[in-house]
Amino acid sequence: MLSDDEVQELGRLERALRAEDPGLDRRLARMRRGGPASLHVVLALSAVVAAAVALVAVGDLLGVTACLVAGLLLTATVPALGVAWWARRYYCRYCAGKWPAPADSCPRCARPTAA
Repeated sequence: MLSDDEVQELGRLERALRAEDPGLDRRLARMRRGGPASLHVVLALSAVVAAAVALVAVGDLLGVTACLVAGLLLTATVPALGVAWWARRYYCRYCAGKWPAPADSCPRCARPTAA
């Protein structure tokens, strides 16, 4: 928890930054956070990977080739889909993914993003 002096100092710093760079508020306001949707996607992808690993184990133990192959395919493709989802949602080629990229411009470098 911040003390009253720290809160006042933080407010003074924010006002000084706004005066120095008026576009800062606009750029920072457009930044996207992960939020619950991102958490749900990560949890779903993790559950599918866990199920795929279980399929591989069951396929190996019981000698069922179809389970083994399905588990191996899911184990290989689901993480790749997760990386592709992250890249489309957050990666900005101008600032190399240091900030989430909104639809029209990167809040860090204020350059237009690729469509």
